[in-house]
Amino acid sequence: MPRIASSEVIVPKSLTPEERGRLTDSLYEVHRQIFEGVERESFAKYVVESKAEHTWINLHKNEEGEVVGYFALHIFDKEFGGVPTSVFRAEAGSLRAYRGTNASTRFGLKMILNYVLKNPGRRVFYLGSLVHPSSYSLLASYFKEVWPRHQTVVPPELLAFMDELATEFGLERVDPANPLVRHVGWRTRETEMEREYWLHCDKPASRFFVETNPGYVEGHGLVTVVPLTAANLANMLRTMGQRKLRQPIQATAALMQKTSVGARVLRPEVIRQLRRVPLFSHFEEDTLRELAQRSEIITLPGGRYVFHRGDASDEMYLLASGAVYVLAEGGEREKVVDELGSGSLFGEIAMLAGERRSATIRTATSSMLVRIPRSALLPLMEANASLRQGVWRKFAERRFDDLVRELDRYGHLGRKGRLSWVQRGEHRDLVAQETLSLEAGTHAFVLSGVLEVEHEGLWVTARGSMLLEVERPLRVRAHEATRLVLLPRDTAPEPRRTAG
Repeated sequence: MPRIASSEVIVPKSLTPEERGRLTDSLYEVHRQIFEGVERESFAKYVVESKAEHTWINLHKNEEGEVVGYFALHIFDKEFGGVPTSVFRAEAGSLRAYRGTNASTRFGLKMILNYVLKNPGRRVFYLGSLVHPSSYSLLASYFKEVWPRHQTVVPPELLAFMDELATEFGLERVDPANPLVRHVGWRTRETEMEREYWLHCDKPASRFFVETNPGYVEGHGLVTVVPLTAANLANMLRTMGQRKLRQPIQATAALMQKTSVGARVLRPEVIRQLRRVPLFSHFEEDTLRELAQRSEIITLPGGRYVFHRGDASDEMYLLASGAVYVLAEGGEREKVVDELGSGSLFGEIAMLAGERRSATIRTATSSMLVRIPRSALLPLMEANASLRQGVWRKFAERRFDDLVRELDRYGHLGRKGRLSWVQRGEHRDLVAQETLSLEAGTHAFVLSGVLEVEHEGLWVTARGSMLLEVERPLRVRAHEATRLVLLPRDTAPEPRRTAG
C-alpha cells in the first residue's frame, strides 16, 4: 500500500542554485500531475525561488524515495493600516494515493503557531488565491473567520488590503469591478464526475466558492484571507481535536451495532445517511427503516481495502464520512483513477447486475461506511414496483454515464446531457426469448442480461452493458431476462469520421 515513508523540511535559501534547480524539478513533477496551466519557470518563482522573507518546504517521499508531495510555506513582511503585518502564503500538492494523512496540515499549523507565539501582538494573516472549492471548504471547516464568506461583507479596509496584496503578487483581476477574483492559471486536474460533484455540491462553503468564482475551472483564483488570531487558531485546534475524537466514537458505534440495543440506538443515524443518497431519497419511511435494520455501519482506518477487483459483489456501500480511492491495475502498482467523498454510493452497479467488482476500493482516510447487502435491498424491490422502478432508473443513469463518457462520439454531450438523454428513455424488460423490432436510427442501451442480435439470418449473442446504434431495421431477442432503455431520437452522436 502506498504511504509517505519520510518527510523533510528544506529551506531553499540554504541551497545552491543547482540544488534549487533539482528541487524545483522534483516538485514540479508532482505538481504537473495535480495541476495544469503553469510552466516550470512560473512554478519555481512561486514555490522555490519565492521572494518571501522566509520559506520552508516540507517534502514527502514514499518508500522508494520518490517525492510524492510537498507543502511550501512562505512569510512576507507587509503593512496593514500602517501596522507591521506578517502574511503567510502556501502552495501544496500530493499525489492521490498519498493523501489523507494530514501531514501538510500539521506542518503548517506547527510553523504558524511557533511564529505567532514568538511574535506576540503582531498581526498575522494567511493569504491564498484558491483555485478549487475543496481548498476553500477546507479553510472554512477549520477557521471561523475566513474572508470572503457567505452573506458577509468584507470590511473595506481588509478588502483594500487583499486587493493590494493580490496585485503585489502579480495576480491580475479577471473582472475590473471584482478585486477578489484573479488570474492564477493553476487548474486542478480532475475527472468529469469530480468536476460535476463540486459544481453541484450543496455544502455551503463549496456553493459559495463556486458562485463567487465560477471561472475556477479556467484557472481563476479567489483571493482569500484568514486572520491568524488566537481565537481563529483555537477554533482550528478544537476542530482537529473533535475530528480525532470522532474516530474512536465511530469505531464504538460500529461495535454497538452488533448488539440489539446498540442497533436500535444507531438506526436513526443509518436512516439519515441513507436519505442523503438520491437513490434512496424517495423511499418511504417504513422502507428506509427496514433497509437500515438490515444494513451495517463499518469504520475503517485510512489505507484499508473495502473490496478488490474481481471480488463477488454481494453488497454496496454508502460512504457516510471520509474518502475512498477507486483503484485500477497499473503494472506492479495500483493506479488511482478516482476519489469519492462523503455521501458517495459505490459498488451498486456490480451488486445489482450480479457481476464481479470491476475496480478496487481503498480508504483514503479514516472512513465510516454503511454496508447494504443485496439480501436487504432486493426483497424490498421485489415487493414494491415503484421502488424497483426507481432503483433501476438510478442504476441505469450510473451505468449509462460510465459507458458513454468513454465514447468519443458522445463527448459533446457532457455529463448533464448524457443523464438527460437516458432519463428520458423508455425502460423495457424482456423475458427470455422475447423479441423486439428496432427501427433505423434507434439507440438502445442494454442495461443487463444477454441479448441476441439478428444479423444476416443469424443470431449473434451480446453480453453485458452496451449501446446499440441501429443503422437499419433490426430484431433483437432476449436470451435471458434482459433490461434495456430505448433512448429518445432527438439526441444524436457526432458523425463517424472516415479515413482520407
